[in-house]
Amino acid sequence: MYDVIIIGARCAGSALALLLVRAGMKVLVVERKQFPSDTMSGHYIHPAGVSFLRRHNLFERLVSTKTPPLHTVNVDFGPIVLSGTPAPAADGTTDGYAPRRYIFDTMLAGAACDAGVEIWQETNFVTPIVENDRVVGIRGTTRVGREVEARATIVVGADGKRSKLAATVGSTLYNAIPSTGCTYYTYWSGFDAPHTHLFVREGQFYVVAPTNDGLTFIGIVWPISEFGRVRSDVAAAYRSAAAKVDWIADRLATAKQAERFVGTSDLGGFFRQPHGPGWALVGDAGYHKDPITAQGMTDALLHSELLAEAILRGLRMGHSLEEELSCYHRQRDSNVAAMYAMTNEMARLAAPPAEVAALVASIKDDPHETGRYLGLISGTVDIDEYFSPKNLSGLIDQTRAA
Repeated sequence: MYDVIIIGARCAGSALALLLVRAGMKVLVVERKQFPSDTMSGHYIHPAGVSFLRRHNLFERLVSTKTPPLHTVNVDFGPIVLSGTPAPAADGTTDGYAPRRYIFDTMLAGAACDAGVEIWQETNFVTPIVENDRVVGIRGTTRVGREVEARATIVVGADGKRSKLAATVGSTLYNAIPSTGCTYYTYWSGFDAPHTHLFVREGQFYVVAPTNDGLTFIGIVWPISEFGRVRSDVAAAYRSAAAKVDWIADRLATAKQAERFVGTSDLGGFFRQPHGPGWALVGDAGYHKDPITAQGMTDALLHSELLAEAILRGLRMGHSLEEELSCYHRQRDSNVAAMYAMTNEMARLAAPPAEVAALVASIKDDPHETGRYLGLISGTVDIDEYFSPKNLSGLIDQTRAA
């Protein structure tokens, strides 16, 4: 009998398991793949996520993967470019990292195992065990077809946006936004880009980030209406879009494509009811958003922390588990509401509103304010506070005074 069974051993699942087992819980993780294995991902960890790794003594493991730290962020709007370091997190963290998932997920699962988590790899979750309308365990099958089962006080789905646990327990979907874009990415060697670069254009978005082994991740986003054309000849569409940005095109001329193109049009956002009798959801299983703001890995880490705290209070401190999971639900939704709205707006690939364009123009030569603006997506500056009328009017007054 386990305290917690977690379905999925990637960012959210392994992080949650690690936190729980360090607190003395008996934890089983069921993972359908064998690590190391890759997954479709923009694989960027913002400073807020790096702070999580520091808090839980995982940062040195990240450093050991030789993933380059990304100190500077350049956001190119065409006529205006913001370049600087995001405002620091509370612990002083300013760097982001873009570790490959087959490296980072293996690292995180390894840390969980070292702490005492039991992981069943190459094991498929089939169905929850339900007794008296409460989930009390899982049934699964191994790679060779052997049936297995295990029981726990709570079962957590960390099995991605197509969560099988969510589907089988009937988790309610809400605040869903259909996909407005499609994206493809690949990796390049010999591409000179020491920093993170974002290019914002009407009808197009580009992200460039150095990653492991001297490679550079370059992803391009098109409107959803372009998906059929792009999918029919990804290489041609990618090259055509890259040619629109001289900075990218010039470097691609001498770079070498290192891997195949990966992409999708399934980018819509949603929230799911993240708990019920004997079950909970974390990561993309409970909350998914367009990857244009690259929040997935950071949210997975931070929300695993929220859920771990709720489970510990409910199972170890005498609190009501149901009430603690309800609190986790409210806190999760509150924490991401502003970012979800900003992400959905950016995913429309529309030209920045006039007021945003004016704001960007007013701060481009101010390192402090540029850092605060970059901190919005980095998770180190509160979005609602930044865009409050009081703050915006203060920025405008400063610009006029200058």
